[in-house]
Amino acid sequence: MQEKDTDKLLHSLKKAENFQTALSETRDYTLDNVLKDYLNRWLIEKNITKSAVLKKAGIAEATGYQYFDGKRNPSREKIIALTIGLELTLEETNELMKKTGYAQLYPKLPWDAVVIFGISHRLSITEIDDYLYHEGLKTFGE
Repeated sequence: MQEKDTDKLLHSLKKAENFQTALSETRDYTLDNVLKDYLNRWLIEKNITKSAVLKKAGIAEATGYQYFDGKRNPSREKIIALTIGLELTLEETNELMKKTGYAQLYPKLPWDAVVIFGISHRLSITEIDDYLYHEGLKTFGE
């Protein structure tokens, strides 16, 4: 299915006679925000285990498995940690953020800028945490 421009979707929602009409016109174009499906697809694509991802992401296995099973919803920071554990590129990370309804990494925000640098230079979560700490920003471990 071809994507529908966001402005056109917004226009359809504003001009719809009723909610059911609006929903029927836009449903096929809304984002699928089921994180567990995306995470599990990336496991297959990257040929990596959940355990390895969680170790690289600095996330406890008990909690991390709940993210992969959809039993628990991670924060934005935890999702970003998971993308680092999956070794996603910046583009892949931002695409995942967009598709799951979270804000993409934004270079004008100091925390995001450090993380963008880390992802772009394929740094580990520990290395990124060091940069965050030295900048006086919240680390992944906090």
